Amino acid sequence: MKLTKEILPGRSLAGIVLQTSIDAIIAGLQSRHAIAIHKRIVSIDDGLVTIGYGEDHLIYSVMCNSRFEGSYQGKLWAGMTVKDVLKNSTTQVAWGGAVVVDGIEGIGLPLPDGFDDFDRITDHLPLDHAFEYLSVYLDV
Repeated sequence: MKLTKEILPGRSLAGIVLQTSIDAIIAGLQSRHAIAIHKRIVSIDDGLVTIGYGEDHLIYSVMCNSRFEGSYQGKLWAGMTVKDVLKNSTTQVAWGGAVVVDGIEGIGLPLPDGFDDFDRITDHLPLDHAFEYLSVYLDV
């Protein structure tokens, strides 16, 4: 298996599809990538991609850090700033500890600890704040 740059909200990131067996992903990646596993979290290449999975071994979230080169339609990417978010979206809401833009479900920019809600994204974060991660998750 090869990691891709593709991001599909609520479906996949880097070619890793939600609701897939983590065992199949590890088997497919371990010959090409550094894999670390800790408490149902799999880190690939020192956090480039991080996968969360449940007791049933099915993937429920995939997250990338700012070293990941992909973006979602040139609109969302890991490492973007608050200024980038405002420039590339019309609405921003805090949902489940992440910034969700334009009502796009299943994808978000995780907020820093302690910032789980806002009226306006600039109420608590400066324009130059960079979101280190981008997450794709099941929208339940």
